[in-house]
Amino acid sequence: MPGAWCLVLGLLAVPAAAQTREPIPWFAVDVHGATVGLPTAEGWVPDVTADTPLPGRGWGLSGGVTAYPLRLGVFTFGVGASLSRATAAGAGLTETGAARPVVRTEVLNLVPQISMNFGHRLGWSYLSAGLGRTKVASRAEATATTPEQIVPEAWNQALNFGGGARWFMKPRLGFGFDVRFVKLGSRGATAALPSARRTQMITASAGITIQ
Repeated sequence: MPGAWCLVLGLLAVPAAAQTREPIPWFAVDVHGATVGLPTAEGWVPDVTADTPLPGRGWGLSGGVTAYPLRLGVFTFGVGASLSRATAAGAGLTETGAARPVVRTEVLNLVPQISMNFGHRLGWSYLSAGLGRTKVASRAEATATTPEQIVPEAWNQALNFGGGARWFMKPRLGFGFDVRFVKLGSRGATAALPSARRTQMITASAGITIQ
C-alpha cells in the first residue's frame, strides 16, 4: 500500500509540476473594488476644529494593467500602472452630538509601478513600488455659524509601495488583491493652496484579474 500511494502521488505531481513550469503571462488586467485611504493631515483638509469628524477612508474602484517583459530565473519583472478613486464624507455630528461641518474628501491615485513577481501562470505574488501622482480635493460644507471652506483639487507627487497576488481558476479569468502604501510628499503654500505636511495612506483592493 505505501508503494501504491507513492505511485499515485507521483502521477498527480507530474501535471502539477508541468503547470508550475508555465511562465507568468505577458500581461494582466485588474478591475477591483477598493478601500482607499484619505488624507486627514493639516493642509490636505480644511482648517476645522479638532472635534470635527474627518473622513479617513472611502470606497471606490481601482483598475490597472501590467506587462511582464523580462524573466530572470525564478523572477519575472513587470511594469504597469493603476488608477484608483474614492470619496467620503465625515459625520455631521461629533461623538457628543454637537453639530459640525460635513467634510468631504476625494482622492484619485495614479500609480505607476515596477514589480518583482514570483510564481507561475496559474498564480503568482509580487512586490512593487513606483513614483506617481495623487489628486486630493477637500471641502467643509457651510453651517449656520461657519462659511464653506475649500481646499482646491491639485495633483501631488506620491511614492507608492506594496504587494499582492493573483490566482486563476480559469485559463483567462482569476482573482487578485493588492495592498498599497501611498506617501504624499509635503507641499509648500501657493496662492491657491495651503502648505501641507507629508502623510501616508493605505489602499487595499480586490477583484477580478484577466490574463
